[in-house]
Amino acid sequence: MRKNGMAKISNIPVIDLQEFADNPKELKNKLREACEDWGCFRLMNHQIYLNLMAEIKKVVRSLLDLPLEIKMRNTEQVIAGSGYMAPSATNPLYEGLGLYNMASSHAVQSFCSASPHQTSVSLSFFLTFICYII
Repeated sequence: MRKNGMAKISNIPVIDLQEFADNPKELKNKLREACEDWGCFRLMNHQIYLNLMAEIKKVVRSLLDLPLEIKMRNTEQVIAGSGYMAPSATNPLYEGLGLYNMASSHAVQSFCSASPHQTSVSLSFFLTFICYII
């Protein structure tokens, strides 16, 4: 099922970037809507290199594998749902970790000491993704 550039597979929004090639404003709206409603989405036709995607998955896994006391440093919720969200009785399979300003080395370092490789991979992924939105 596809409607206005957004398909739903298992209710998670799927955004096909090819459908928004001529309408970046609509793409931004769909991305914002998916983030606000779901907190995640799946991109299709994004042209992000597979090796970069594999590396960012490793970096994210390494952050989620940090000891709880380190993850708890990031509990300040600048915006609702940001910071560290631990698994709960109502949602035992969900664990979330968000930094309000990932581009700020100070914000990252106050939460954890990311290795140069983690920082490089994260910034590469972030910049690649932002280039598609702008």
